[in-house]
Amino acid sequence: MPAWERNGSVNWFGETMKISVGKTESGGIAISFDGTKVELNMAETKTLLLELTKVLIPGAAVTKSPTKRAEEMVRKITTANDVGIQKFLRVADHDDLVALLKFAENDEKLTGKIYGNMTEKSRKMFVEDLSYRFQDRISDDDTGKAITRLAVTTRELAEDGSLVYTTS
Repeated sequence: MPAWERNGSVNWFGETMKISVGKTESGGIAISFDGTKVELNMAETKTLLLELTKVLIPGAAVTKSPTKRAEEMVRKITTANDVGIQKFLRVADHDDLVALLKFAENDEKLTGKIYGNMTEKSRKMFVEDLSYRFQDRISDDDTGKAITRLAVTTRELAEDGSLVYTTS
């Protein structure tokens, strides 16, 4: 049962389709199309929104290269407050963080910032994952997808005041 719900309907080829969207008690999203229900976690919801944006507003699609976007993300993260980074590490997808760390593995400022805000156990897990995943390099496609999802997360954390960037 959704914790909150919005209802509406659309005309689909002369038929009315009832659509409802709600937030589940576990924090996910529940979507119902004429009674067919789908529950999405937040990562899946973010991916759905990104894909819908690409279809509905093609001009809004990301135009910077994945490498440029990743470089910008690295610059922002290195200036963020530690409490915000800790929350970011808790809510961001593990695989996306591994991709970011792989992209910037030679950036001591970023790795210091990220690892410095992790427990020793978490740090060891990330270091181990980095040694097995993306052994040679990370593809531009994987980088782009991870950075897009991480950008949504950092934007949400900045909007709620958790993640604060300083100018240096």
